[in-house]
Amino acid sequence: MVTIKDVAKLSGVSIKTVSRVVNNLPEVSPETRQKVQLAISELGYQPNTMARSLVNGRTNTVGVMIPHSAEYIFAHPFFTEVLRGIAEVLSTNNHNLLLYLAYEKVPYSRVFFQRQVDGLILMSIPIGDPNLRGIHESGVPFVCTCRITEDDRSTNLVDADFTGGVEQGMDHLLSLGHRRIALLPGPMSLVSVRLRLRGYQNSWKKHGLVEPENFVLEGEFSSESGHTLAVKAMSLPNPPTALICGDDLIAFGAIQALKEMGYRVPEDISVIGFDDINLARFSSPPLTTVRQDTYLKGRIAAETLLTLMRGNKSSSPRQILLDTSLVIRNSTAPAQNL
Repeated sequence: MVTIKDVAKLSGVSIKTVSRVVNNLPEVSPETRQKVQLAISELGYQPNTMARSLVNGRTNTVGVMIPHSAEYIFAHPFFTEVLRGIAEVLSTNNHNLLLYLAYEKVPYSRVFFQRQVDGLILMSIPIGDPNLRGIHESGVPFVCTCRITEDDRSTNLVDADFTGGVEQGMDHLLSLGHRRIALLPGPMSLVSVRLRLRGYQNSWKKHGLVEPENFVLEGEFSSESGHTLAVKAMSLPNPPTALICGDDLIAFGAIQALKEMGYRVPEDISVIGFDDINLARFSSPPLTTVRQDTYLKGRIAAETLLTLMRGNKSSSPRQILLDTSLVIRNSTAPAQNL
């Protein structure tokens, strides 16, 4: 049976140093930490997690809270990519991931105080979520992969620049001559969707143009919702020549509906998505979309949380806004008068 002494001998450090690495404690250089982790991997060392948690009060487990059903989460590539980034960082740092589908009215902090996890990552939190109550005052180490208010200044978070991303998509469509552009942003219960709307509204003002009425159609992040909303948009008295969608799944459903109604994409109607999931480049036509790096979002969220869990707290919250970029493919073209 491989022991901690074997790991210390192979990596050329003390047993105490190996213990600090295993327990994810500070005061170990990145080079030494990597050397110990390689030795652990090579020897197949398995720490006694139950005994360790009894001694130091740590579980070496991070809880990821998502207030949705399993069916919804695993059907959406956004979640799987963020979770992949989180899981890789936690695995490298000898931590486990515990996934909570938190759709019951239970405070998120309760999981921490029941000593099931050492910290929390919160994803896709709706505005006014009652499960957030008291979490800032509780001292629980937590990081959000979303903003929980439009002007959040008190939460450790990593998120994408949704406002800037929609502005990039709008700039592209306006440059192609489109002036009737509908927004299918997703559910307004999420701050990220309201920030998409802000980008849409900013673009009209920035270009000195009047925003068309009734061209913001709220729905869900799903292909089914995109299909329904596209039909609704094209039924308007003066229908849009372009759709900018809150995510790629909405865009896929919208394109399918447009084809069923006899419209050609992009010759008749241009469509832009958001996220740039892997399927976007294989859609028909390949989808022009705003890319956010969801995998990187997950990695940075996990790295930030581990830093907080080690006790390295800063005087102000860590807030990281990731850039977005427009990926132009074949679903957009110059505007045509319908």
